[in-house]
Amino acid sequence: MRPTTYRLTLILALRLFGVRMMVAAFGAVLAAVLISIGGDASGWGVGVAVLVALLVLASLIALRWPPRLLSLTTTGYQVHRVRGTGVRHAMWSQVERVDDKPAADGSPILVIGLHQGRTTELPLGLFGPDGLNLQREIRGRLDAAHGYRELPPQT
Repeated sequence: MRPTTYRLTLILALRLFGVRMMVAAFGAVLAAVLISIGGDASGWGVGVAVLVALLVLASLIALRWPPRLLSLTTTGYQVHRVRGTGVRHAMWSQVERVDDKPAADGSPILVIGLHQGRTTELPLGLFGPDGLNLQREIRGRLDAAHGYRELPPQT
C-alpha cells in the first residue's frame, strides 16, 4: 500500500478562510485610516497593508492545500496538527483495536487502541466524507500489518 495523507475537509478550511478574511478586512480598514492620517502613521499603515496582503496570500495557499491531519504508511500512522488526540504516532504492530465512539456532543470519534491502554482519538468530522474511507483504510492497513487477508468467496 502507498502512503496516504488525509487533510482537513474543505468545509472547515472554508470556515477558517472566512475568519481570516474578516481579520484581513479589519486590517485593510485600519491600514487605510493610518495612511489617510499621514505623517508617521502613514508608515504604520503601509506596514499593516503589507501584513494584510501576506495574510490573504497565506489564506489562499491554506485553502488550496488544506493542512494535513493524518499520514498512513505501511509501517504506521502519524497525526499532524490535531490537539488532544493522545498518542500522535505508532507502528501498526502496536495497534490492538480500531473503534469509533460518540463524543460528548454526539459527533463520531475514531479510536485507535494501542498496547498498555494508550489510545489515539480523532474526530471524524475533521475529515468530512473521507472519514469512512479513513476507517476502512486503517482497518485494511492493520490487517495487512498483522498478516490477515480476505477469505476467498465460497463457491
